[in-house]
Amino acid sequence: MSELAIEVRDVRMHYGGGRQRIEALKGVSLDVRRGEIFGLLGPNGAGKTTLLSCIEGLYRPDTGAIFVAGIDVLRDPQRARRKLGIQLQSTALIDGLTALELIEVYAALYEVYLSRSRILDLLEQFGLVDQANRRAKQMSGGQRQRLALAIALSTDPEIVLLDEPTGALDPAARREVWRMIRTLKEQGRTIVITTHSMDEAEALCGRVAIIDEGRIVACDSPHQLIAVADVQPVLKATVELPLEALPSLPGATQLRYVGEHLEIETASPEATLQALYAAAQQHGRLVRDIAVRQPNLEDVYLKLTGRRLEPSA
Repeated sequence: MSELAIEVRDVRMHYGGGRQRIEALKGVSLDVRRGEIFGLLGPNGAGKTTLLSCIEGLYRPDTGAIFVAGIDVLRDPQRARRKLGIQLQSTALIDGLTALELIEVYAALYEVYLSRSRILDLLEQFGLVDQANRRAKQMSGGQRQRLALAIALSTDPEIVLLDEPTGALDPAARREVWRMIRTLKEQGRTIVITTHSMDEAEALCGRVAIIDEGRIVACDSPHQLIAVADVQPVLKATVELPLEALPSLPGATQLRYVGEHLEIETASPEATLQALYAAAQQHGRLVRDIAVRQPNLEDVYLKLTGRRLEPSA
C-alpha cells in the first residue's frame, strides 16, 4: 500500500473564457501522506476550494492527474469518492430533516445504509445524541458544524476533506471542532483541511501547503516553513510616528504599520526597542502597548507573497 493518500500532479483549472477567464489552479502538485492532518492555507480566491472540488471529482481539471488512495479520480471518480468523507465550507443541510434523518440520507447517497444504532453512535461521538430528533434549522452554528462532521464520517471514509471547518464559529465551538479533528487523526484517518487561519494551521496540521493565486508557493511543517523563511521576531508597539521619521533601528529588517500598530521585524528586539524609545522621545511621542512575538505562519505568508493573509468576511 502506498504511503500517499492523495497525489496531485500539475493540475490546472480555469473558469469562463475570453476576458472573463480565471485561472483558478496553475499547475498545482502536492502529496498528502496517509494518517496526517494536511492544511491548505490561503485567502478566499486562492484556489483552495477548487482544488478540493477536483480531488472530490466534482470538477474535471483542464490538465493534470489526481489519485485518491491510488485510484485515478479522472478515470473513476465514483470509486475514488467512496474513499472520501466530505464537509463543504457551507454544507447544505436540509433544514426540515432531523439529525438522524440527515445522516441516514447523506450516507444512502453513497450506497451506505446505516442502522439506527450506528447513527446514534455517530451522534454521540460528536456530542449530538441529545439532538437526534431536532431539525437542522433548530440547531446552533456549532451544532450544525458538528453534524456536518458526523455526516462526513457516516460512510467510514479513509480520507476526510474539510473545507473551512471552523468558519464563523465562536472560539469555544472552534476549539471543540479542533478536538474532534484530532480524534479523527487518532483513529488513523487522513485529514485535509482548508483554512485562512494561521493559528488553526499551526495548531492542527503536521504539514501545510501555502496556496496563493492558484499556485503552491511552499509546503512543509509549520516549524520548517518558519525556519526556512528566515523570518525574525516581531516587535509591536503603538506610536504616532511616520516611518520616514524613524532612523535606522539596530537589528530591524522591516518596518510597517498594521492599523495603529507599528510592527518591526528585528533580530535584536531589545536594541530595537531602545532606539525606538529614543526616536519617539526626540519627536515628543510616547511608545505604548509593547509586545514581542515569535515568528509564525502569518510572517511566512507575508514574506512569500508580499501581503497579509486577511480573514474572511
